[in-house]
Amino acid sequence: MRRFFPLLLILVVALALRLIALTSVPPGLQHDEVFHGHDAVTVLLGERPLYFTSNAGNEPLFIYLMAITIGLFGHTELGIRLAAVICGALTVVFTYLWIKRAFNQRTAFIAAALLAVNFWPLFLSRVGLRAASVPMMSALTVWLLFRGIQHPAVKGRQSGSSAPFVMAGMALGLALYTYPAARTLPVIVVLCWLAESIAARRINRPLLVTLATAAVVFAPLGYTLATLPEADLRLQQLGAPVQAALHGDFGPVLRYTLDTLGMFTVGGDPIARYNLPGRPVFDPITGSLFYAGLFLALRNRREPRYGFALLWLPIGLLPSMLSDSAPSFLRASVSLPVTFLFPALAFDWLVSHRQDAKAQRLLGGSAAVVFVTIAALTIRDYFFVWPNRSDVREVYRSDLALAAKWIDRQAPDQPIVVAGTNPRDLDPFLFDFQLPTKHDVRWVDRAFSIVLPARSGLLISPAYSPLDPTLRDRLLPPPRETIAFADGAPAFEVFDLTALPPLPISTTAAVADGARLTTPIRVGEALDFLGYEAAASAKPCEWAHFWMVWRVVRDVDAQQLPLSLFVHLLDERGELKVGRDLLGYPTAGWRDGDVWVQQNDLQLPCVLEPGVYQLEIGAYSYADNVRWRVFDAAGADRGNRLLLSTITVQP
Repeated sequence: MRRFFPLLLILVVALALRLIALTSVPPGLQHDEVFHGHDAVTVLLGERPLYFTSNAGNEPLFIYLMAITIGLFGHTELGIRLAAVICGALTVVFTYLWIKRAFNQRTAFIAAALLAVNFWPLFLSRVGLRAASVPMMSALTVWLLFRGIQHPAVKGRQSGSSAPFVMAGMALGLALYTYPAARTLPVIVVLCWLAESIAARRINRPLLVTLATAAVVFAPLGYTLATLPEADLRLQQLGAPVQAALHGDFGPVLRYTLDTLGMFTVGGDPIARYNLPGRPVFDPITGSLFYAGLFLALRNRREPRYGFALLWLPIGLLPSMLSDSAPSFLRASVSLPVTFLFPALAFDWLVSHRQDAKAQRLLGGSAAVVFVTIAALTIRDYFFVWPNRSDVREVYRSDLALAAKWIDRQAPDQPIVVAGTNPRDLDPFLFDFQLPTKHDVRWVDRAFSIVLPARSGLLISPAYSPLDPTLRDRLLPPPRETIAFADGAPAFEVFDLTALPPLPISTTAAVADGARLTTPIRVGEALDFLGYEAAASAKPCEWAHFWMVWRVVRDVDAQQLPLSLFVHLLDERGELKVGRDLLGYPTAGWRDGDVWVQQNDLQLPCVLEPGVYQLEIGAYSYADNVRWRVFDAAGADRGNRLLLSTITVQP
């Protein structure tokens, strides 16, 4: 038991830092976490995909782990983030076991202790993103690989059993089910295999077993990726530096490479979503030890254990070097375990070269002070400075997190409309994990719509997705209350929806199929068109004012229909010249009697010829591009569009 005591002590510290205030820091959920949570729920409902196509594509391993934690702890922030906590704790364990086997226990203890209290691994262990599983699987793979070597310091001597190498291959294959950055891990093993084979002048069979096993394990996902046209969409989105290099411009790759190499002591990830912007991995003291450890490893590079570490670090950094927004702590996550080896090597060297007891006690005391200081700085920056930044609150939608807590205290049958930037999916997904009780919540697009529910209700305008000022000032009374964060910064405003001012309806007639119809005009089976307000004239390059008012005439049973409303300007030949399609009030919220205003202004092209243009509106399903039918008061079919007034485009 005593030999495990150092590891247990480190784990206690690591778990304490990873579990404290887990549901409040980060201060809400970011949309990527919610996408993973939503995918995990589909697993609990019986789906078993090898690759999740939502949100530009996601590998499955972390999402299946999240399905387990959500299944155990419910649809909550805790359920989402515990998967990352598990990965972070196991990263500490597997890194400790690898370094202990490859080097010694003291080096392993120091590296694991740094992992436990450093900002980078702490952050990655507390956010529900699949990159959290990359360091865990990287460290597991390398530990299993080194288990297959009896004497890791002696080049080319392997054990007789292939079982450890098969296990390492299984871990390597599974690592590819985590996150695109993990695809650098097989490159490291292949280069190690080539180096060992060349040095021994024969094929290194144990490492070949590892690679072959990894290929078999990866094959199902590899086939899936090869046959999915939308697979790796995110890699395409982030591959601009590589594309530039292929066309002869090496500037971006060089710049991002230098930025990534500087992440250890110069400047870390610049994006508040993933770091206290610019905060490097190491403080000056630990950074100095990091570089000293690199020097020691380079001096001993002919030993396989050092050579492997020197391969692992730069190759693991490649995804950050070759993509936008470098340095990226998420894309550099393959290199996370080995990063903390180097300062540990330097400290171990200092201790081993000071034989007298007084010097060793001094070094031990200094190490304790350094670790406590690092932990204190991490706690300050992570738990107090970082989450109270406005940009962090915005990314993690702290305003909606607080709104969910406020809604939970309201009457469950009162309609509450919430303005959002992604009212169709991502914003409601947040409440799936933040609002524990069932409430009548409707979502509108903050930029385009206000809804007056059939029953009197409330509207919430969050600080980071506030209702468009034009809509708010014209249609809403002053807010009845403003809810603030703990530091006094406003989180959201609450408005009464009991009595709106006169709706923006100046015209209540339209033409459909040659017949003049007066409002209400039925469109499809669930909508009545009530009227509109439109500019009489506008100039090229300007916005032409157009608002319309609709009423829901049938519940849609919370279904999210693939519906959009179109607004077109047609020239005298009936050809489309300007158009804008959107739906400001997604159908999942529709209830019989709801009335909503949609702001649907049209931006006129600067090259639009002067003349008179016809307004055309209607509704259609974007799943099949089929328009909803228009009906007159007698129920007769009047085509699939409404022709409204004209807009004169002036010179």
